[in-house]
Amino acid sequence: MFKASQLKISQQLKTRAKKLGFCAFGIAPATGDEEMFRRLSSSPRPPYVPWEAEYRCSPQSWLPHAKSVLVGAVSYLDRYSKGSASPPLGMGYLSPFAREPDYHEVVVAKLNQVGEYIKKLQPGTKYIVQADNGPGCERLYALRAGVGWQGKNNFIVVPNVGSFVWLGLLITDMELPADLPLANQCGDCQLCIQACPTQAYRGANDYDFTRCMAYLLTVKKPLSTKQRLALSRHRLIYGCDLCQLACLHNDPRGEAENPWLGVSRLLALSTPEFKAYFKKTAASWRGSNVLRRNLVLAAAGSRMCREVVEELAQGEGLVAMTAQAVLTDIAQGDN
Repeated sequence: MFKASQLKISQQLKTRAKKLGFCAFGIAPATGDEEMFRRLSSSPRPPYVPWEAEYRCSPQSWLPHAKSVLVGAVSYLDRYSKGSASPPLGMGYLSPFAREPDYHEVVVAKLNQVGEYIKKLQPGTKYIVQADNGPGCERLYALRAGVGWQGKNNFIVVPNVGSFVWLGLLITDMELPADLPLANQCGDCQLCIQACPTQAYRGANDYDFTRCMAYLLTVKKPLSTKQRLALSRHRLIYGCDLCQLACLHNDPRGEAENPWLGVSRLLALSTPEFKAYFKKTAASWRGSNVLRRNLVLAAAGSRMCREVVEELAQGEGLVAMTAQAVLTDIAQGDN
């Protein structure tokens, strides 16, 4: 049983989190969980994700004497408008989740304010925070903390908000009452699975990251013809939202600016200009070469981009190789 003071602090934290802009905020115990370990152990993950299941299920390994994991969700649904995922020729799609300001900084700043409030309520309390930049799996802790249920595409769906949310964790040595997980509300719906053009989902929560276009956009090595054509067809620069936009719980209603970028203009930027343009976005971590490669793929099929692609094909490295491959694809398609 928890003391009245612990229950009061829990409610105070949730009230403060709401004022800070969290659309959902829950608490999970910092103890082992067999289901979480099973999920983290059962399927491969991208090579750049540290995925040692035992470590990722052990908050005490991140913060000595950790007792609770607080999970916050921040909605970015207002960055979307209907039809935004289909850029015209000459434009490329930069997913709104990755636009500036960088969501890592946004969520971490909010969590740190919660952490400082905890220390005010109970001096001496220790905490650490993360937002897609630490050992904890945000989605599984969000599921356990009752922030939302996990859709068939693995994204957390927050009730009355949807899955367009950034998640972050605050791990603390303060023991707080845990919230209960929510019941799954997906039912028989298969829209998210059916929306994936590369069939990255073999079934509910059965995800093959090697087929996911969002993952392919982060790969540093040359892509296959099939992979190049898929990315070019959808003119993606970074991120893919097709499975989420198909979800009935996501309903973009705002008048948000279309997340399209002029491809030829960006490809013509100098290296310093290019880095400066993406510096404050969540896409910058993957580096200029990969983003330029993606822009070349998005440029395929656009005649007004042909000249800059041909110029890039004269160089060396990943971007030049991709430009050469795109021009070959175009030539073969014309025959």
